[in-house]
Amino acid sequence: MHIFLLNMTLADLLLTGIALPMEFLIDIDTITLHFPYHINLMMHFLLWLGTSVSGLNLVLLNVDKLIFFKFPLRYSELMTRNRAYLMAFATWLISVIFIYLAFHTRALICRYNCERLTTDNSRYGSLMYLFFTFFVSAFPALSSFFVALYLLRIVNIHRKQISEEQKLYTVNGMCRRNTAMKSGMRTFYFIFISTFFTILTLTPYRLVTLYRTIIDKDTVIRTCSGVFISVLTYYAMDLNPILNPLLTVTILPQYRLHCLNFFIPFRLRNSHEEVSDK
Repeated sequence: MHIFLLNMTLADLLLTGIALPMEFLIDIDTITLHFPYHINLMMHFLLWLGTSVSGLNLVLLNVDKLIFFKFPLRYSELMTRNRAYLMAFATWLISVIFIYLAFHTRALICRYNCERLTTDNSRYGSLMYLFFTFFVSAFPALSSFFVALYLLRIVNIHRKQISEEQKLYTVNGMCRRNTAMKSGMRTFYFIFISTFFTILTLTPYRLVTLYRTIIDKDTVIRTCSGVFISVLTYYAMDLNPILNPLLTVTILPQYRLHCLNFFIPFRLRNSHEEVSDK
């Protein structure tokens, strides 16, 4: 799980740290800023690469969650560290090869000094873009939705087990067991919330993109409501790579404990230095 989270965070960093700010600067009408052709080409490459790697690692993360909760006793056997490293590396390799083929075959065409990236007029370009949009955008969001439903079902089952075991155990044993069960349920709830947040931020814009690709092939949005929905879902999608790492650090107990261990000694060390200075 940690390897896929780190890999997804690195891909999100490419999006939020480099590609999306460059795209934002190009789209601002009040600022006349023109990057060279190869810089714009790199921006589009990083946009596609970050989106692809992040989406594929989200699918792997959801598969990892299912294996962890479905086969807890065989998890270490099924999901070894070397296997996870290999799958994480494969997401980068597959993404680079696919994007290279899309540019090399001119399924994606750079226009206006490569500030805009469009598909060609043939069916091949639209199919390639549709394939990319579904498998690295819509499918990861849908997989998160099904994983969230499965986790919610597990939480409900554990809640029933707690209520039944309260009637069977002694007071001391019951308190200890309830504490452990409630701690596990908090983890389930936290993972469910993070998964549901991913659905809310990623799915709407992907559905809008699929609709415009399949049904409404005219990429120019003419209605006011269409513009509002497109802009709203686009910025909601941008929130995911920004807030998802923060949710990961604060929600999962192992990351939260590491952060507390890092910041608390830092504060204690500063307080000791202030006392010694006085």
